[in-house]
Amino acid sequence: MLQHTRYMLPSLKLFLSILVLFISTSLSSQSGWTKNKGEFFGKLDFSRLSTDKYYSPNGTALITNVFNQNSLNLYAEYGLDPRWTVLVNAPIWRQNSFETTHKVNGIGDVRIELKYKLIKNNNYPVSISIGPELPTGRANAFAQSKTVAQERINLPTGDGEFNVWTTLAASKSLGKGYVSVFGAYNFRTTYKGLAFEDLYQIGGEIGVNPIKPLWINVKIRGQWATGESKHPELGFVRGDGTTYTLISSEAFYRFNKQWGASFTYLSGNDWLAPFKNIYIASFFSIGLTHEFQRKLTTKA
Repeated sequence: MLQHTRYMLPSLKLFLSILVLFISTSLSSQSGWTKNKGEFFGKLDFSRLSTDKYYSPNGTALITNVFNQNSLNLYAEYGLDPRWTVLVNAPIWRQNSFETTHKVNGIGDVRIELKYKLIKNNNYPVSISIGPELPTGRANAFAQSKTVAQERINLPTGDGEFNVWTTLAASKSLGKGYVSVFGAYNFRTTYKGLAFEDLYQIGGEIGVNPIKPLWINVKIRGQWATGESKHPELGFVRGDGTTYTLISSEAFYRFNKQWGASFTYLSGNDWLAPFKNIYIASFFSIGLTHEFQRKLTTKA
């Protein structure tokens, strides 16, 4: 059982470097399927996280000042041919603050993946993807204290380092539904000479199509680190050694062939991996989706 300690954020001078890792609200799908050539799917979603629950690098549960984060995230897939798909996950806007500070804004770290279908059969496809995550976010974004003019706290919108995700995923069609499982490994590098622990994940997803325009899915994902945080004194500043178990449920409704909407609920527990070095709370997101099939010309 994790120890739960009452902990109110003291002088900001003692906390110049705190980062809250934002987990993509939809737990972006990891499946064996790829898009057909010229096929596009995109989703723009908004979410708001507000919590005072922080788990330290050793897993101790603490209560802090309320942390708030607003996020606008873009996710897109485009088929290059039946076996190759490119994916982009771009946190195009993040706004961070504590209840005791002013707000800071910026883009997050953009992840670009190239996905290859190893097994072409659409009833049980298997794919592998390589996804560099670029340090496009603000590695240092200082929020000014509302009460003490000389005090500020670092609330970055990115972790400041280049890393690479490798993901293996498999899926199975089940009539009006499907199931997918995946495993992923994140090779992390360094930031200003500081090296971080690699991360790995396992997860699964079940989806059903009860009526033609509506899909409902449930996802679970666990993340572990290859070792304890090498820099616990940094707190959350670079997300070192962050572990968690997250679950989500999403309803996706198509208005027509091109446009749709999604509504997602995300929460967490300790079913797979415990919470370490993370702010966490249940929250909702809403999204707008767009998809199309580009018309391809063929030579006579």
